[in-house]
Amino acid sequence: MSGETKRADILYNIDDRPPVGKSVIFAFQHILAMFAGNVTVPLLVINIVGLNSEEGTFLIQCALLVAGVATLLQVRGIKAVGSRLPIVMGTSNAFLSTVVAITSQYGIGACLGASFIGGLFEAVLGNFIGRLKKIFNPLVSGIVVMTIGITLIPTGMKQAAGSKTAAGLGAPVNLLLSGLVILVIVLCSRSRNKTLKSASILVGIVVGYVVAAVAGLVDFSAIGQAAAFSVPMPFRYRWEFHWSAIVAMLFMYVATTVETVGDMTALTVVAQNRQPTPEESRGGILADGLGSALAAVFNAFPNTSYTQNIGVVNLTGVFSRSIVNIGAVILVAMSLFPKLSAVILCVPEPVLGGATLITFMMVFISGVSLITSVDLSSRNMLIMAVSLGIGVGFSLVPDVTKVFGEAVSVCLNNGIVPASLIAIALDWFLPKDGSEAAGEEETREAQ
Repeated sequence: MSGETKRADILYNIDDRPPVGKSVIFAFQHILAMFAGNVTVPLLVINIVGLNSEEGTFLIQCALLVAGVATLLQVRGIKAVGSRLPIVMGTSNAFLSTVVAITSQYGIGACLGASFIGGLFEAVLGNFIGRLKKIFNPLVSGIVVMTIGITLIPTGMKQAAGSKTAAGLGAPVNLLLSGLVILVIVLCSRSRNKTLKSASILVGIVVGYVVAAVAGLVDFSAIGQAAAFSVPMPFRYRWEFHWSAIVAMLFMYVATTVETVGDMTALTVVAQNRQPTPEESRGGILADGLGSALAAVFNAFPNTSYTQNIGVVNLTGVFSRSIVNIGAVILVAMSLFPKLSAVILCVPEPVLGGATLITFMMVFISGVSLITSVDLSSRNMLIMAVSLGIGVGFSLVPDVTKVFGEAVSVCLNNGIVPASLIAIALDWFLPKDGSEAAGEEETREAQ
């Protein structure tokens, strides 16, 4: 490819096939990095909506299956679909507040129906990525990502404090468990071991899980009730279509389209010192959108590229497509054993909450990182203040939107839709001075 240069510390390039033993080890590094994030959304939905253990186990199976299939679609490709880059796909945490809002209001069927339409919409957006980048410039993108992080904090904190445990919200045992998980994550992040560092979230959950089990705080009944083997079947839930749910989903799919292009760019720059080709960008967006549409068919929530796995490539120097293929096959195989999904389902709420609290704050900090590339002029600070104030305000005080009716409230209460709309509108309406316009163009070119 034109402009492609292999980075000096890349051990295996894109078409290389390491020995089988090494390949399996490298594949598990990718699985460890994405596993906690992939099951977080179904676990939170299960806890918030109050599904029984059989349904909960099934949803985790579906999340594992779709992550594997979507990754294969992205990496191996089918005609124009797929970037054919070593990108790992999984359930998107960015959609969490939207998924929870829709599921709480209308049920899982409505969430899946809206997600299916959103996935097809994203596939179409692949043809307009240039225009989307202009609309979702670093300022607007930063505001959107910050809003996602801030609006998820109450959910993470309630879980960390054990809002649905027998001990009750804020019980010392719950706070000790979640605090232990956070401490382990911090210690692992300081480690010089690349694998341990990339899997710090998962290691924190495992340590918290083991301690809770030893202390007798884990109910393992779901494992006994789960079957030894089963294939997740599609269309478990009857789809419904509500315009407010669809609108909320569409906004998130626009944002995740830009995010996916950013992930592909980061990957090719890190490994090959080049920008992704137009074919790779379009194929990657097609795979992202169609993967999410397929996820809805198989009762899973929206999928997207995983940024943390790009970090794994950077840390390990393994850019091989075959490694990610093997990881995807392992995920599909794991989805066929419900008892494994039931083990995941039994993770105590404070243990999961300790991990998600850190994850959600990292989302917010990612938004801050985007904002720091923008000139913090009085104009840009005003846009941030108005959009974040109203968007986050609606999310924290949802009763304010009751006057607009149930359908509109669903769009407004997740915070992301109003923050996005206000940021885009003000960025268009408020004039830029010459230095801001030039700086924005330089930032876009650099990205």
